[in-house]
Amino acid sequence: MSNTKTTKAKANKDLIASPEPKKAAKKKTTTAKSLPDDIIGSNVPVTAPKEPAKASSNRKVTVAIYSTKNVVWEGVGKVEKGYNIVPKAEADKWLTRNHVRLATPEEVAREYGA
Repeated sequence: MSNTKTTKAKANKDLIASPEPKKAAKKKTTTAKSLPDDIIGSNVPVTAPKEPAKASSNRKVTVAIYSTKNVVWEGVGKVEKGYNIVPKAEADKWLTRNHVRLATPEEVAREYGA
């Protein structure tokens, strides 16, 4: 140890020191536990499967309309040239325009080959 020389840094007025770094937050660890049949599991809670949504109560009424040009109407929506499927409330607004008309189910079926 006689060969080692230790020196202490001298305080300097012109030296700008950075603040001490903050301690890192402790990480949450997951604890593994054994389950039946030698399966390793974690403490993540098991969620119950969601029930399927009822189609009849959540179904929105839609209407087929035909537009002769592409138009964007702020607050209402957008239609493209041809057949468009829109909610009934939007269709009522679009039908006030002269380039949009109501499309029959037969027209839409013929267009899409159904």
